Amino acid sequence: MPLSISFRKPIPDSVKRLWDHWNIRSAILASLSLQVWIPTVLLFIAGVIKYFERTYSLYRASMDQFRDSMLEDPDPGPNYAKLMEEYDSKIEAKIPTEIIIIEEPDKQMQASARDIQKRKLTDDLEVVQKAYYYFNIFKGLIVDLIFSFKDRNDSRKFFLSIDAEDALKVIEVELNFIYEVLFTKAVVVHSIIGYVFRLFSFTLVLVALALFRFNVKKDKFHPLDVKFTYLLLLGSIWLDTIAFIRAIFSDWTVANLMKSEKQPDSCWKSCTAFFSAWKVPLFNGKRAIFKHMGFRNWSKSVKGYNLVRYCVNRPKSRIGVFKDKVLVFLGLKDFVDGIFHVSNKRFTDELWKVIFDELQKKSGIADDPEDAKTICSARGNLALQDNDWDKKLKDELMPYAVNVTYDESLLLWHIATELLYNTDDNSDQGSDNKGFCKLFLDCLCNSYDSTDQKYDDKELSKLLSDYMMYLLIMQPAMMAAVAGIGKIRFRDTCAEAERFFKRRDLGSNKERGACKNILDVNTEVAPVDVKGDRSKSVLFDANQQGPRKSKIDCRQVDVGGCILCNLNQH
Repeated sequence: MPLSISFRKPIPDSVKRLWDHWNIRSAILASLSLQVWIPTVLLFIAGVIKYFERTYSLYRASMDQFRDSMLEDPDPGPNYAKLMEEYDSKIEAKIPTEIIIIEEPDKQMQASARDIQKRKLTDDLEVVQKAYYYFNIFKGLIVDLIFSFKDRNDSRKFFLSIDAEDALKVIEVELNFIYEVLFTKAVVVHSIIGYVFRLFSFTLVLVALALFRFNVKKDKFHPLDVKFTYLLLLGSIWLDTIAFIRAIFSDWTVANLMKSEKQPDSCWKSCTAFFSAWKVPLFNGKRAIFKHMGFRNWSKSVKGYNLVRYCVNRPKSRIGVFKDKVLVFLGLKDFVDGIFHVSNKRFTDELWKVIFDELQKKSGIADDPEDAKTICSARGNLALQDNDWDKKLKDELMPYAVNVTYDESLLLWHIATELLYNTDDNSDQGSDNKGFCKLFLDCLCNSYDSTDQKYDDKELSKLLSDYMMYLLIMQPAMMAAVAGIGKIRFRDTCAEAERFFKRRDLGSNKERGACKNILDVNTEVAPVDVKGDRSKSVLFDANQQGPRKSKIDCRQVDVGGCILCNLNQH
């Protein structure tokens, strides 16, 4: 029996009223009769191309695809079976045969740091090309790939040969490449297919504008609608033009020029050589203009999070406590804390020089893999071993550097830094007492001459401490290994601090008053012996490291600065 379909069921009145109310029928007929559908289809295709770029960029930036894009061709290595067959055949033929193991050149360490010649990067073009080279190597850090000894030796030699200023420029551009790969359409746009699609979509918009201008009768449209249509079409063309100019003078184009120079002779290489002849001077000019106008790839600021400041400013009224509970219920607590309790400090060249010089010094002594592994795993024990402090002091502080977890050590030295920062008063100390912050910087980098720097010593030492706390609390994803227990330890410490401050007068300067009250507590008996291990608070454990009442032990502060520096570099 043949299958038949019947549409005799009447259309509901509600659908008829909707059809008549919105005048959908008239809109469709008008668009067809007025020949608007051709420009509409062209714009629709251009929009599909744009959204395809966005979607494909998100797909490429996913962790799985990002990891797969960096995998090289499988390497089975030397033919072991064939080699052993030849070896056995020669042994059977009684031919003198011996297998000699020769170490691969890539695994041999380079010359020591003193043999590396210092150099200066010539211009911004070389900065971008070096940044792109190391970006392609170290973007594997995002997906936990393993690097070869060659990559390690190459980067070590390069960063030992340049100064802090050039290193910061290279790292800025390298991080900008990583950001654009993960969060923009740069990978899709800066390719041959991307340029073709971008030109094609731009042409479609131009054709749509021309058809609307010369082929569509606009007398039946409202004048305001016509003006808005022109405005949108011209705006789209303007945005595409700006995007094209930015793409030409972007760092990616400069990096692509470097890749084309390594290719064999071809038409494409000739075109890029002609292009670079006028593009490179304009690129350097653009960089100079942007630098003069204050444009940069990042905010050039350092965020900070201070435990003592957070605790003394916690709401104590019932209304404030209720607001906190509401924020926790809505899941907005961390967001609000990031607004009101996170500080922004200017990232100065002096601060970067201190950090880079210390890293460069440690890299210089890592001439073999074992030394490099020891330096990377150190959390303060090297600062105690490599200096000539008395044995009693080393024995007192060694447990706080070695026998504690990373997050606990970070919290301990952060609180100790805050206690010493708020009790260091150079006017009340003798000439032999240089003060905490001065000693902190002296230990941070022995080669750093603080008399020539313009940044305040106290602010510099506090900035490093607050930054490490910001990473632990507000950016736990960057410290995934300690994120969970670090948050618990921070909450327990805050709870004990709030209970302690609630019964005491902190004075007008709450932070200084809070630190003085903490220092007034007798900690001869270890806090863990009294509280047990149920609470993870380290508030008064840090007091055992810090100064006692009115006297600051400069040697303790010196060691503390070194250990905090090691935590910062860990």
